[in-house]
Amino acid sequence: MKSTLFPFAACAVMLAPCSADAASTLVSSKLVNTVIPDNNSSGLASIIAIAGSGQTVDSVDISIDIRNGWNGDMYAYLEHNGVISVLLNRPGRTADNPAGAASSGMQVTFTDSALADIHSAISGSLGANASGTYQPDGRSADPGLVTDLSPRSLYLSGLSGQAADGEWTLFVADLAGGDVATLNSWSLSISAVPEPSSALLVCAALPLLLRRRR
Repeated sequence: MKSTLFPFAACAVMLAPCSADAASTLVSSKLVNTVIPDNNSSGLASIIAIAGSGQTVDSVDISIDIRNGWNGDMYAYLEHNGVISVLLNRPGRTADNPAGAASSGMQVTFTDSALADIHSAISGSLGANASGTYQPDGRSADPGLVTDLSPRSLYLSGLSGQAADGEWTLFVADLAGGDVATLNSWSLSISAVPEPSSALLVCAALPLLLRRRR
């Protein structure tokens, strides 16, 4: 009995430091510095390509830098392998405020774990710049009809489980006239699913080894 229990006790000790291995993180950024077509649903697409990582996505954060414009006009999504997360869908737009947020330009990071939904929390002050970390808008509603009450479903978590390699596309459109915005830059931070540690693999094999010795 003692000889049987000891390997499992040792396994527990070995796993304590190893089973909590941190996931690797892939970070990539792109300078775009291109005007977003005003009042034009064709928008602007920018691609970051990742190759050779062999990793699987655990979670994704994305940061965007938009200069000038009217933030309530903006619509944006991140797409990878046919999966879409809606980052902006006319932020600030409500039934009482169809023009959306009057702030101008944004340097923001999107992560599902943030405390506030950007649609409701973005600065609405005329001409102010928006900054901070937010949950993505997530609303799939028609941008011409969307409000703060529209249901949310298209989060960044939808990208979990995808292969990290391939093209990541940021699409941004300005859907109302009068103010011109520029997509200055954007960046991705992809946390990969951690690899099993060597100790974990050894411990997983121990029951088979013990069975074969009986």
